[in-house]
Amino acid sequence: MLMLNHISKSFHGQSVLSDITFQMSEGESILLLGTNGAGKSTLIKIILRMLQQDAGGIQWTTNNPRISYLPQSPSMIGNLTVRQFASYVLSLHGRRFQVDTVLKDAGLDDKRKMLAENLSAGQMKRLLFQLAVVTKPKLLFMDEPTAGMDLEAKRLFHKQLAAVRADGVSILITTHILSEAEEVADRLLYLEDGVLTVDRSIDEIRQLRQSVCFRTDEKHQELLLSMGYSLHEGLFRKLTDDADQELQLLIQKSIQLKQLEIKGDTLENYVEGLSRKGVGL
Repeated sequence: MLMLNHISKSFHGQSVLSDITFQMSEGESILLLGTNGAGKSTLIKIILRMLQQDAGGIQWTTNNPRISYLPQSPSMIGNLTVRQFASYVLSLHGRRFQVDTVLKDAGLDDKRKMLAENLSAGQMKRLLFQLAVVTKPKLLFMDEPTAGMDLEAKRLFHKQLAAVRADGVSILITTHILSEAEEVADRLLYLEDGVLTVDRSIDEIRQLRQSVCFRTDEKHQELLLSMGYSLHEGLFRKLTDDADQELQLLIQKSIQLKQLEIKGDTLENYVEGLSRKGVGL
């Protein structure tokens, strides 16, 4: 659907992006992360055609693909009601006739006469999401898409996002809420100092390490802590590269395991590791 080939960009002789190459498939959801100043915003602006790269190229499988953008902190037009604001945005795309559908899908039909600037952050995100997807984009950028949403709104958002992806829309997300991003992203791209250092599937990341968690007698606490386990509310937990070997070691030490649970590593743990020790993966 989209391919970036050796994209580079500098400002005033300072390299911001260096040799960025990756591709997106139709309906794929990618999480874009990186340290502050890593080049995420510059990369997004290049894909959005707001900036021109110094080197490299971008290829699409279709001509003039539609791209939508869901910002973290939108700027509202003062003194417009919710319906007027939605109608104005839709008119820019020749879709004013869909205003009632957008308000209904955003759960804001009863807020149509409220000033748009008085909507909560979560309500505004729901409205902007529906305005973004109603135009049938090929690529949807989302910056902190669930910020300000309550739990029920997030559940609805995830359901709607799945439906959008099923229609072939590709998603590029930036967010700090990694536990939620893990639910909707297929792949992680990680930038550091303008270089793409990680391009891995979320499933692969989960399999890199396993979390071994269990309860046992208090008499084993000192030993387990010396083995690298953490203790929280009676639960011992440790991340390991080899869960089978870890279990064999626990059995050898005659530790009785209660409520044993072995799960794949979380995206949050993985990204914390990247930030803490630098990327060489």
